[in-house]
Amino acid sequence: MQTVSVPLQSPAIQTYIQEFIDTAPFRTRNNGMLGLRPNSIKNYTSLYKAWLRFEQHRQEHYSFDELDKQTVTAFKLWLLNDCGYAINHAGRMLSMLKTIGLDAQKNNHSTHPYIAFIHRFSLPAHDKIIHTLSFSEMKKVEETIVPLPLENAKKWLIIGFWIGQRVSDLLTLQPDQIRPAKNGGLYVDVLQQKTAKKVTVGVLHPLAMELLTTQFPKKMYPCAFNKKIKAILKLAGINEMVKAHRYNGKIKRKETGIYPKYAVIASHDLRRSFATNFYGKIPTPILMNMTGHSQEKTFMQYIGMDKKRDSFADDFMHRMSQLSL
Repeated sequence: MQTVSVPLQSPAIQTYIQEFIDTAPFRTRNNGMLGLRPNSIKNYTSLYKAWLRFEQHRQEHYSFDELDKQTVTAFKLWLLNDCGYAINHAGRMLSMLKTIGLDAQKNNHSTHPYIAFIHRFSLPAHDKIIHTLSFSEMKKVEETIVPLPLENAKKWLIIGFWIGQRVSDLLTLQPDQIRPAKNGGLYVDVLQQKTAKKVTVGVLHPLAMELLTTQFPKKMYPCAFNKKIKAILKLAGINEMVKAHRYNGKIKRKETGIYPKYAVIASHDLRRSFATNFYGKIPTPILMNMTGHSQEKTFMQYIGMDKKRDSFADDFMHRMSQLSL
């Protein structure tokens, strides 16, 4: 006689994510290796923190049998609209949530059938629109007096612009990562969470140095930081109308439109601003050591440039100038 397995009680999602992280060293990867990679563990930890804040936002606690289409959609919209996360980052969060849900299902916990239909989403590489802040725009930000509730975020905004690190590394920065440099500047030591790569950034900008040494900002979450960035930039008059992709919660998809620049800049644009602003002024290998990029091709894609295409165009113009037309 065949035994029917009775599903176990559905666990709280936040509890199960934490258990998943705690057992990560003993989990088997797709290639058969034991233990999840450090970067994967950090990503799941980010999901855990984001899910806790989502539940606080909704004033609800969810279990896996409540993870229906409505709840998943609410989480997606919260990531995109309230937190201002990049489309690719939000899509990765949904993918990890699905992985956690399927793991609970494999362990015979009661889960909602919709978990199988959660899909990752991303923005096609050719469809990306890159936004950065220029040196002159940052000067406006530095000179703008902001109300007290925005002062801490303004400090992080300035520091982020001058050190070029991911928001996960920026907002977890600690004073003991700052060292005096021989030339009067500062060293900022970072163990990048995404890649586990050690980088040291040099800082010479006077205000950034002052913030890092005598006015170090208080900890804050990325979601709150993204909201306050927009408010600060609006006060600074960063209101040029630009083309951008924004997620429309009413139609449940991204749409392209023209928006004031302050409304589309987010925390991840600070790192890209650093790379873009110094490209061509600082040798690319040195700049890549600051950002932690391993391959020049990846770095060039990150700042929206194609060195190979430019070189072909340069060669064409050079040869064309030698023709008698």
